[in-house]
Formats: sequence, C-alpha cells, structure tokens
Amino acid sequence: MHRPTPKALALAAAPLGAAALALLVTLGTAPAFAADYARVDVLGFSADGSRFAFEEYGTQDGSGFPYSNIYLFDVDRDAWLGGSPFRRLDETGDATPEQAEADLARTRAANRDEAGDLISSAAISGHGDTVAHNPPTERGADPHRMIASTRAEVPEFGPQVELRLTEHAVERPARCPDGFGEIKGFRLTLAIEGETRVLNDDARLPQSRGCALGYRIERLVLHHPVNGGPASFAVIVLVEQVGFEGPDGRHLAITGRL
Repeated sequence: MHRPTPKALALAAAPLGAAALALLVTLGTAPAFAADYARVDVLGFSADGSRFAFEEYGTQDGSGFPYSNIYLFDVDRDAWLGGSPFRRLDETGDATPEQAEADLARTRAANRDEAGDLISSAAISGHGDTVAHNPPTERGADPHRMIASTRAEVPEFGPQVELRLTEHAVERPARCPDGFGEIKGFRLTLAIEGETRVLNDDARLPQSRGCALGYRIERLVLHHPVNGGPASFAVIVLVEQVGFEGPDGRHLAITGRL
C-alpha cells in the first residue's frame, strides 16, 4: 500500500491540515475503513482530586507512525494545565508488527519523559477508579448513556451517576472536507441525586476536535479525596473524526466535582 509522505499528514489528534484534506478529497469521498482508534491509559488524579491526567496512544493510519498524547487537567476549571497537552509523533520507517510495538513503546516513554516534570508538579499519583467503561469494541451497551455507582466498595456503592450524550450537527468548519457526513458537536449531561447539570453543549466545533463525525462516552473515572469533600470526576469521550484512511478515534476529557 502506498504510504503518504509525512508532509501530507496531520499530527495525531490535531486538526487536519489543508494539504492532508486536499489529499483526502483527491483519493475520493468514500474512504477505506482502516481506522486508527487510539488506546487510553488513565494516569489518574492527584490525591486531593484537583488534577487529572490521561494518555492516548497508537499507530497513525496512513503513515504507520507511533504517537502519544498526554493531557493534564485542572479539575475545577475543566481546562488543560499550562504546558499541556504533550503530543509526540515519531516518523519511523516500515516495520514488522514486533518492531512497530517497540517503536510505539519508545514513543510513549519519550513522551512520558517530556511530560514528567508537569506530571510531578501536578502530583498525579494514580488515584481514582474507573467505575464504568464502554470501549468502541462494545456492542451491547448504549454508547450515549452510562450509569454507574460512585464507589467501588461493598455494601455501600454510593449514589448513582447517569451520563447522557446527544449529538447535533454544527456548522462545518472551513478546514473540514465535504463527503464524510455531517460535522457534529455534542451535549453531555450528568445527573446525580435528582440534580442534572450540563457538562458540555457545543455551539460550534473547537479546532482541537478536528473534524468530528460522532461521539461515545468511553469511561467515567472517579476519585474520592482522602481528606473528604466532593468526589472528582473525569468523563472520557471518544471522538470519531475524519482521518486519512477512514474515521479515526481520539479522546477528550471533561472534569469536575460531584
């Protein structure tokens, strides 16, 4: 299979550049389904629940290059920490599957080193529990609804949290090509103990989202600070977006306190 040059590719999880979009259109509007769905490694919360981090990683479609993206959040502001995210894409040559995995491991390790000082200063220390998980391979669950108890201990599992996601069409950004379907935003709500709040409701598509085609709730991570107070949460959402060989899967997180 012909591999495009690096200049024809956008960075993983970043908006597609004009050259890459032109190449996509040249190749046709019915892409082959050899998609690249990033994997997720939750780095967890700080002990006080004020910081959260996760990594997404994989092998980029089209190029076969390994990548790693590390995101650190200020939980209460639901915003990236200064200096985050850390994105790394290594332009490696053709490789056997074993070599490709080794290349990916080196890319991830190098990105962890790059992010290490901020991870340390944010006191990210692996706290938190994944209380619900709905990966893209799951076929028996609703990708737009997730219900979970707030604690992983028995017999008291705590109150239930319900997440609901709805998609809606948004204005197509100039960077996004025609022929791949509607460009979509999403609305996400969280309900607990009779109260519902809106966590996200897109009026337009952020540039960091690329050219989004659809969404699913991927997982809910909770942390109960050891000193008490409200639990911290991170909702990780999988974003299907226009890629080189088909829809790619990347992730975003929405954070806050219960």
